[in-house]
Amino acid sequence: MIKIGLRFVFYSLPLVVLYYYLQYFGTDNNEGVGCYIYDTSGWLCPGCGGQRALHSILQGHLLEAFHFNQLIYIYIPLIAILYIAFVETFVLKNKRIRNYIHFPRWFSVFLIVLIAAFTIYRNWNR
Repeated sequence: MIKIGLRFVFYSLPLVVLYYYLQYFGTDNNEGVGCYIYDTSGWLCPGCGGQRALHSILQGHLLEAFHFNQLIYIYIPLIAILYIAFVETFVLKNKRIRNYIHFPRWFSVFLIVLIAAFTIYRNWNR
């Protein structure tokens, strides 16, 4: 019974955070958090435009979100899967989840190469 309550709390927490984000960030009064890498070097990092993309997705503007950051559609499912794995493994001590959620070794190499190539591409002709 306690695990059901913990699941409810931990799985509704991202929804509360997304609701707060949608209501208070990206409005006329608040533009969100700036990028330290862009501010210091002038280069767009792999996450630049991610806040605007997330805000656009939450408002239903999917093509606009893709314009801001093309990797947002990889970041969101990856973060969701990692969050579920974290909650189930470390908070709820569910050992069976390891059989269902795992990434092959090639995936992390592919993801690093993809993010590096994306960063180089978006800064190439600036």
